[in-house]
Amino acid sequence: MARVRLSVEERRGEMLRAAVEQIEARGVPAVRIADVASALGVSNALVLYHFSTKEKLVAAAFHHAAEGDLAQLRKLLGRRTPAVHRLRAAVRWYAPTGKAKGWRLWIEGWSAALRDPGLREVTRDLDQQWKAALTEVIAEGVEAGEFPCADPSAAAWRLTALLDGLAVQMTSYTGYTGSLARATMLEWTDEALARELGIDRAALTETGTGTAPGAGAQAAGETVGR
Repeated sequence: MARVRLSVEERRGEMLRAAVEQIEARGVPAVRIADVASALGVSNALVLYHFSTKEKLVAAAFHHAAEGDLAQLRKLLGRRTPAVHRLRAAVRWYAPTGKAKGWRLWIEGWSAALRDPGLREVTRDLDQQWKAALTEVIAEGVEAGEFPCADPSAAAWRLTALLDGLAVQMTSYTGYTGSLARATMLEWTDEALARELGIDRAALTETGTGTAPGAGAQAAGETVGR
């Protein structure tokens, strides 16, 4: 049966989706142009026509995979709700539970980026966009008087570093004796977010929009940011 004629943009999108699937299945070092071409039933030459090298295809595939996640992150952070609620939703979505993105893909990407400057540039740019989006909303919350975070940028860096580290642990070792449970991981992410914002953990789920910074901690007789 003849293949449907696709536009250049549609064809590239099809190839990028296939490349993501092949990277997830085989890993960056093992994946070949031929694997992507075979998955789509097209020639190697057609894939090379659009991307010229495997390295460019891989870098474009990672960028493609991240764009959907960045769009979802911005959607979560753009809601008309208190900043603390938006941040908790984003952090828990980003957390390595399999909902935010394919963590195996990203661990593969980080590893390959050590040897591929082009891929390193792509992953670095995407990582900075994640941090910038979180920083912006943390700063909004500070300005609105929701919490007293002293350095929104540093808080965003520490939160993403924690989540990335947990992702490696959970993706690599889930199912083994002594591995980290999902419930424990989510508890730790809540604790880290509350600590970075300078509020009591209970304030993360409060429904009120006008809670003064630290009010929940003071009511419980606890130290803010502990």
